[in-house]
Amino acid sequence: MTGEDKSDQLSIPAWAHSAGLLDLGAPVPPRADGGDASDRALVAETIARYCWSYDERRLDRLGDCFTADAVWEGSVVGRIPIGPIEGREAILDWLSKFWPHQKDQRRHMLLNTIVEELGGYTATTLSYLLLMASTGDVMSMESMGFYRVGYRREGGQWRIARLTAGFDKPFWPGKLETMSTIGRHRHGVFS
Repeated sequence: MTGEDKSDQLSIPAWAHSAGLLDLGAPVPPRADGGDASDRALVAETIARYCWSYDERRLDRLGDCFTADAVWEGSVVGRIPIGPIEGREAILDWLSKFWPHQKDQRRHMLLNTIVEELGGYTATTLSYLLLMASTGDVMSMESMGFYRVGYRREGGQWRIARLTAGFDKPFWPGKLETMSTIGRHRHGVFS
């Protein structure tokens, strides 16, 4: 990190592709017998449950979404890495430490979820993310971007094995260059 605040730089079109965080593939055709329709719905439901669980501050339900060895990582416009946070317990600890500081109601909204890969025990989806907040009388967009989610089937349930979040703008208040080391670590910026 140089003296300039990388979070002030404008995002560029297709930054996630340019940064190697996603590669939009060809559509994954459904099986001829339609037998994968429920798996398609269930992987999409898993990432939606992650959003609902976070917003409702349900640590128990949030934990249900992840494999024990899950990884949560992210990037702000391909320039500021976040994480990686490794292991379900570390992810839950990290995510829940935001809650005392977030006095607003967060709403993680997913749009345009597509299945990029679907096998017997693994799957990958892409979704747009709109991160909204409300204090009751004021609503704001905190950030937007995407989730690229890798899943693994465990005991008949799809769980998140790797979540890569791409943010088109920082989700933290203020400028990164003036943020304390504690503040940086709280937001997953370790460099």
